Amino acid sequence: MSSRAWFVDRYGGPERFLLKKREDPTPGPGEVLVRVDAIGLNFADLFVRAGVYPRTPKPPFVPGMEVSGTVEAVGPSVAGLSRRQPVAAVPIFGGHAEKVAVPAERVFPLPEGVDLAEAAAVPVAFLTAWYALARGEAGAGERIVVTAAAGGVGTALLQLARARGSRVLALAGSPEKLELCRELGAEAAETYGAAGRAIREHFGGAVDVVIDAVGGLLFRRLWRSLDRGGRYVLYGFSAASKPGGVARLRAGRELAAMGAVFPFGLVESCRTIVGFNLSLLLDKPERTEELRRAADALFGLWHAGRIRPIVGQRFPFENLPDAHRALAGRGTTGKILVTF
Repeated sequence: MSSRAWFVDRYGGPERFLLKKREDPTPGPGEVLVRVDAIGLNFADLFVRAGVYPRTPKPPFVPGMEVSGTVEAVGPSVAGLSRRQPVAAVPIFGGHAEKVAVPAERVFPLPEGVDLAEAAAVPVAFLTAWYALARGEAGAGERIVVTAAAGGVGTALLQLARARGSRVLALAGSPEKLELCRELGAEAAETYGAAGRAIREHFGGAVDVVIDAVGGLLFRRLWRSLDRGGRYVLYGFSAASKPGGVARLRAGRELAAMGAVFPFGLVESCRTIVGFNLSLLLDKPERTEELRRAADALFGLWHAGRIRPIVGQRFPFENLPDAHRALAGRGTTGKILVTF
């Protein structure tokens, strides 16, 4: 049988997408074939399309990090998953398709009765937020800055930080996004240009934890605000993006603007800087059970109504390149979904 998939014919902007028919993938040992119901779009997908994400395949290839759907077939040596079971999955590559074969350890059964489309907005955003808060050792009463706070991961961070009892300053790219941040538990919400003033007014001029998806010049500003013993978690570099994709000249300027971090300075101030990339963690077999426990806990919290994915715009599968353009334009809130 055949199905459709969006291929990148060569690295570049959304215009490099081609919708093609292909033979259905066959799940190999330890794999599951998922019939996709919805695709969760991530900023990392933009970098994959541009060819600047770690381990991106050579064109032509199908990108796509996150999906929800139902199990259509199970390969040899797979336990705990069965046909017609509703699941969310994190293939990392290959998810921009009607069907995708995924390693079973990256396929998560869904609680009964949850919205299958919304499920595509949960695993990458909430697992990233879960681990970022853990790596930052964010505790009750601590002062936390969250950048890109109105996006998919940002809205997950605000909810999970609120559950920890942390005090959060949310930073976003436009005033229109700030009310959502406050609704989700931020003590204060400001645009990036007002970050310094907001840290002085709300946190006395210093913060305990920064969780940053932007990088660039903003990194330098926020790093300087980190208190002694503070932790900085950097999980993205959206400062390098533009509406058409990745701006290499801008990326170079923003990278240079981040400045240098000297090891002895970290010792002297007892500061920590942590880089985090969920896709690399998914490749570690020794982390499989830990990831599954975290995913089960998050889906349980969602099912119980204690957290919720913030879903923004929805695009039909046939208009997937437009979804990429919308995310790159930086005007969206919550998670963009592509649905069938």
